[in-house]
Amino acid sequence: MRLGAVILAAGAGSRLGGVAKALLRIGAESYLARIARIARSAGTSRLVVVVGSPHAEQVSAAARALDLDRDLDLVINPHPERGMASSIALGFAAIGAYDLDAAWLWPVDHPAVEVRTLETLIAGLGSHEVAQPRFGERGGHPPLVARAVWSRLAACDALEGGARAVLATADVVRIAVPDRAVVRDVDTVADLADLAASGELR
Repeated sequence: MRLGAVILAAGAGSRLGGVAKALLRIGAESYLARIARIARSAGTSRLVVVVGSPHAEQVSAAARALDLDRDLDLVINPHPERGMASSIALGFAAIGAYDLDAAWLWPVDHPAVEVRTLETLIAGLGSHEVAQPRFGERGGHPPLVARAVWSRLAACDALEGGARAVLATADVVRIAVPDRAVVRDVDTVADLADLAASGELR
């Protein structure tokens, strides 16, 4: 399966005091660097990173430093204040230019997902349109989205409900994984401390 990833890194990080989540670090890696490494380890051959103000310049520089194999594209969201749907739409419009079968929809504040989780989703996608990881009773990130859904996601910023509305009408297989990181995002200082204490980033 030919895989890509749309990494959403355009947020302002306002609930974290205005820091770029993509550049947060645990250990030797930034969130963005770890996501790129894990995605590539699972066979992802094309990364699209969506950035936006006020951190576009810094995150873009960090992303370019990861482009060792020229497999990464940067997309600037000129209006990130419109919400995540605007970044999803731009990212999936961009990745549609490549000959790929499926792509991860990966918010940058989910950095601790394991390679084995991605491998489980790849194996489980089959003829479905979306494979979504679940931990307990909660759906998580990153879902693996088949190409058939990309055009709908590329237009999701014009829909009430955004990408959620698109995925709600897709053929989704929900796959239980023993990886709490799929439901552990980082929105607040407390979330950041909780992740740092969890030992999940490795």
